[in-house]
Amino acid sequence: MNNIVDMHCHILPELDDGAKNDGEAYQMLRMAYDEGIRVIVATPHHHERRGMCTPGQYRRALAKVRKMAREIDERFYIMPGMEIYFSQDVIKKLEHKKVQTMGESNYVLVEFSPNDEFRYIQQALQQIQMKGFYPIIAHIERYRCFHDHMDDVEYLIEMGAYVQGNAGSIVGTSGRTTKKFVKELLEQHLIHFVGTDAHSSGSRSPMIRKSADFVEKKYGEGYAREIFRTNGLKVLKNKMI
Repeated sequence: MNNIVDMHCHILPELDDGAKNDGEAYQMLRMAYDEGIRVIVATPHHHERRGMCTPGQYRRALAKVRKMAREIDERFYIMPGMEIYFSQDVIKKLEHKKVQTMGESNYVLVEFSPNDEFRYIQQALQQIQMKGFYPIIAHIERYRCFHDHMDDVEYLIEMGAYVQGNAGSIVGTSGRTTKKFVKELLEQHLIHFVGTDAHSSGSRSPMIRKSADFVEKKYGEGYAREIFRTNGLKVLKNKMI
């Protein structure tokens, strides 16, 4: 599959625990392009321990990586975004545009602690929705509260939330238990987007083709196209999925 949209990637250099410098960001771009990715949503952490850049730092890093991408291909696009760790001040930051939404849309990529309880996640998502934003749950497979409670994932989707899974988890790089859980999500079409969640050109690199091919073969070309491309483009155009 080509023309993939990577909905979660830590490619902006020196902003968080992702790309450590310009050279690594460029290597990640080359790898992503070779994997068939043509749109990357750059999602540095907004987290007090992993990174919390200023708007100016963000704009400069984004402009730099966009220029690198154009050197590879004029149609290789880097879009703004952010992986926002939920805390009580996030709502105010969203209202005052202190944190970055996905492609300047009303969609927000939100992260939680792996040990957070379902009720806490639900209430956080509701707070985001009440302010007119559409929450996307980052790397759904990391939250232990969902692993034996698939119906809770369905409930959040019915509530209006969206779900992002990591490409590596689809093919088992996060272990058999996680792969089994992601398989169950895919079987029920409970994943809306896939991202690499790449942080480097090494062990956490922007590899996605194997995952895309697997989903296409196992769950159909139509669903694969939705979660690896079409839904992401809708988000970046601020359209409903």
